[in-house]
Amino acid sequence: MKLTSIALALSTAVLASTAIADDTQNPVEAALSAEGAQVTLPVEAAKQPFSNEFVDAARAGFNNFHWQMGGDHSFYYNMHMSEFMPTAVASPSENYKPLVKDIHPELAKLKVQTESKGEMTMEDYLVDPQFRTQGFMLIHEGKIVYEAYPGMKPTDRHIWASAAKTTVGTVVAMLAEEGKIDHNKMITDYVPELKGSVWDNVSVLNTLNHATGLDNEETGASIMNPDSAVVRFFASAFGSPRYATGEQESWVDVALDTKKIEGEEAGQQFRYASMNTIVLTQMIENIEGTTWAKVFEDRVWSKVNARQPMLINQTPDGMAIAVGLVSTTLEDMARWGTLFTPSWGAVADEPVISQA
Repeated sequence: MKLTSIALALSTAVLASTAIADDTQNPVEAALSAEGAQVTLPVEAAKQPFSNEFVDAARAGFNNFHWQMGGDHSFYYNMHMSEFMPTAVASPSENYKPLVKDIHPELAKLKVQTESKGEMTMEDYLVDPQFRTQGFMLIHEGKIVYEAYPGMKPTDRHIWASAAKTTVGTVVAMLAEEGKIDHNKMITDYVPELKGSVWDNVSVLNTLNHATGLDNEETGASIMNPDSAVVRFFASAFGSPRYATGEQESWVDVALDTKKIEGEEAGQQFRYASMNTIVLTQMIENIEGTTWAKVFEDRVWSKVNARQPMLINQTPDGMAIAVGLVSTTLEDMARWGTLFTPSWGAVADEPVISQA
């Protein structure tokens, strides 16, 4: 069975991390040996209160590399990040309107092909402990046609991870349509904080397309290297010290220290990097003259009849980490996806996303 015109909101978190290690031990092995770095809890544990002892241990161990490990503590962080980091709020309007439910039970029998377990029904896949799905929702023509909450309650928030990057890209498109941004200009024309660096030769369009020609690509190797440009960026965002030196860097420090890839020009090669999105977020704040949370609230979140505020984690110096650390309920995340479909009227009273 197939569905057409589906807006899919899938709340999952597949994360990896590490904690600071000494020079005599492989840093990843050291990180995985830390309390809470391994997966032992089933996802359904999130539906019950966590003990004070567990939360205290998670708080004591909190840093970017520990979070990246994706263990039991990360399981908690991903639903309670506002307890650990500065957090801004994008408020909804007072007119909450629940999404209409038109549940199709037969969708539970849809076939899902997996590498490790072969073909499964969707309902079996969603509760299989290997895949650790916490929440899943299908929207069809603006209505909820299937939902499952194996590892969270409908009122729980969860981080969006990199799905949050779409919020920044969308606002950039809005500003471009309004004539406030020229995609062909250099990013430092709008982000003077990075002038005099390798970013001077990177356009707004190249930044949007993750084609900067800079050495900050997120790969399996760079994410697991505690002193790579990638992990240095994560550390700066979390307020964790740099692995190699112990110094506290800002995200701007890391961006200014980014190196160009020899022999590669901007625009030639796609290289995914969260750094690009925080640079774009800074651009938006500079153009609009206010915070990212306020921009997104005014342009989007106050217009989608959301149930709860969107929580947006911040760097120690107050920069929104819209690259991934935003949290909402699954239903409210589904509203965002529905805005991009012909059924946008199910979640908003006026057009939010341009049809241009």
